[in-house]
Amino acid sequence: MKKLFSIICLFLAISSGFAQNFVPDPTIKYNIVQVSSNLVVGPVISGGFSTTVPAVLTLTNTSAQAFNFIPVTDKVDTYFLVNSEGMYLNKVSNVSWDTWSVIFEADTTSLSSEWVLSGATASSIRLMNNFNSKYLASDNITSGSGIYCDKAVDNANGEFKLDEATIDDKPIFTILEQNLVLEIENELQPYPLDIVASGQTYNIDVTASEGFEVDNVSITPAQFTSGAGKVQIYIDAPTANIGDTGKVVFSYTLAGVVYYLDTVLVTPVATYERYYIIHKGSGLVIGGNSTNSLFPSLTENINDYTQNFIKRPVHPGVNDSLFYILQDGEYRMLKKQATSGWNTEFGTSDDGAKWKIVKLDDGNYSLANYANLGSTEGKKFLGSDATIADSRLYADKKFVADATEWIIASVSEVSDVTSSKLSGVTLSEGLLKQVFNSDVTSYDVYAPADVSSIFIKGATQTFVASLSPDSVELTAASPAVLTCVSADASSTTNYNFNLVPITFDKWAAGGETNVAKSVPTQWGWKCDNATWAGANATTNGTVRYMDSPKGVYSLGGELMTDTIPYTGRIMYTHWDGAITVDGVYSFPIALKGGLNYTFAGKYEWDSSNPDKVGSSTFTFGINSLADNTGNSYASQNAVVDSTDMGHLHDVTFQFEPVIDGVYYLTIKNDAAIWGAVADMSITTPTALNNTLTQNLFGTVLGDFVKVHGTNAGDNVKVYNVSGQLIKQLTADSNITSINLKSGIYIIKVNTNVLKVVK
Repeated sequence: MKKLFSIICLFLAISSGFAQNFVPDPTIKYNIVQVSSNLVVGPVISGGFSTTVPAVLTLTNTSAQAFNFIPVTDKVDTYFLVNSEGMYLNKVSNVSWDTWSVIFEADTTSLSSEWVLSGATASSIRLMNNFNSKYLASDNITSGSGIYCDKAVDNANGEFKLDEATIDDKPIFTILEQNLVLEIENELQPYPLDIVASGQTYNIDVTASEGFEVDNVSITPAQFTSGAGKVQIYIDAPTANIGDTGKVVFSYTLAGVVYYLDTVLVTPVATYERYYIIHKGSGLVIGGNSTNSLFPSLTENINDYTQNFIKRPVHPGVNDSLFYILQDGEYRMLKKQATSGWNTEFGTSDDGAKWKIVKLDDGNYSLANYANLGSTEGKKFLGSDATIADSRLYADKKFVADATEWIIASVSEVSDVTSSKLSGVTLSEGLLKQVFNSDVTSYDVYAPADVSSIFIKGATQTFVASLSPDSVELTAASPAVLTCVSADASSTTNYNFNLVPITFDKWAAGGETNVAKSVPTQWGWKCDNATWAGANATTNGTVRYMDSPKGVYSLGGELMTDTIPYTGRIMYTHWDGAITVDGVYSFPIALKGGLNYTFAGKYEWDSSNPDKVGSSTFTFGINSLADNTGNSYASQNAVVDSTDMGHLHDVTFQFEPVIDGVYYLTIKNDAAIWGAVADMSITTPTALNNTLTQNLFGTVLGDFVKVHGTNAGDNVKVYNVSGQLIKQLTADSNITSINLKSGIYIIKVNTNVLKVVK
């Protein structure tokens, strides 16, 4: 009996090994249902019409979601998949490197159109594309998720079932903007509303509430046909009051019975302000791409209404910085495409049409797309790949200063024909001594010592003003002037710039021996209670530097006896005569906030011991003031011994200023010794540490600044504008709340720097 049972099991195993796959009936229309989501395969709908983009979607019983499985001649279990709109589901075949995308096309394309069906029943099948022998599946399981043909056979989202399709014969009717109350600006033009319909043989009636009007109360099938399925009507509110809410109802009548199709809500509002959204890095404005007006792009300003935008709050009365951005006249919304993680378009309201508009400390703005706020890659911003006219805009950019910063300016202000002000200037090198202010017309420009000229480019506060010239060269011998002239020539403003060389690459006068360049006073050294003597004087106490001084050695190793005669230039720091023990030498330097700098140099007890002390301490530091009494950003003590005269020791330390500005390298000593320093340098790093790799952004809520984008364990430091550390804490979630008074703050999260205005 046991032997018979074994034979039966073996027979069943062999039989199951040769079981046939499920064979769909080519005359039956099927919904291809994803088992993991219960969504169906079909084309994404845009503007009421099927696109060529496949996705998994909510079942709507439309013909686009109903497929026939057409057997491929002479191939087992292999089918063409064609929906009831006559479109084939194919792998993309015209792009050689794309091995994953699928597309709807009007015809088959050889192996790219062939799908091998595996599965013994209609309740569990998988579909393999014959071109690459990979399987159909989606990455996500929400309606609208893209579907691809490069998946493994066991992909969790690649199991499907076939349900016999039911196609609803009701004509397609779609109001493209149906998620919002339509706001009618009565003082301007009526609101345009796009409607899509197909398949009907009757008129669609349009009825408006009292106080509101439409320009077409009965839309005929011929009007839809002539408009390729789309008709635009206009809604006005001639007698409705601001605050009233009405309805526009769409219906049709058959055999005396009224069937309601859809309804939109409408309300009159005051006229919105119009804005230009200006790309800071290029000065171009957002408008319609000249090659395709459906795609937003950077454009030259031509004072066209399509470059004007409305900021409509997503949640009126709530200060959450979320806005819809509507194009003037058309009321189309700037948005991220639902089927793309990066493309933008002009369309209708959904989550992709919501933008987080955050004001930065420099007065400009970042625009983060709401649909991407929860992205695993972090916060994503509006930007472009290129910065020339017609450059397309994308919603997936990391935050980079200038590149993803936007100036949002009132159209009425930037079109002021009487204005002759600049909105800002760009320097090829160096720093302005003070933050640019359009009302301040005279500036010092700090420049590195090895920079002989700086190019300054201006940007006018209004589009209609002009600059003469728009770029100037600034040198120490030739101050520069930018002249801004108003459009009506009634006003002229001159902005003046003077070059102030202050920084150095390496002290020692850069190898110079020319007195005009190498005397200490020319190099910025300062002591308030001393007068510098001539650089080449020989009187005791007056010589301030010397080349290859006798008896001075560099330490060549750990042993004191291992010395190398020093052949460079030393600068004496004699605390003698009128100079007190606590005298301070200082040197101004222009530094960038968020950069990690390295100071290096040498120091020595030179030759005598006037105070008979056994040791002395040099203090090297970075301070906000020349006399070392301001905020200290770094400090390094270096001890020398009276028994070790003439030996140059190395000193080095790192420091990181929080904000851009002019700081001072300071040197002091705690004893009246004869000392010297040499080979001092400040190394400028090659990479910015304040790039927002964490995609941080700040919001203000009541008494708190909320830093978004932190991770548990992050080190968070808060500085005031003077660079003083005022708070330090450890983040415990993706949002870190900090109780702060009103002001400007620099918040550092690990190595990332964020500026916040409260």
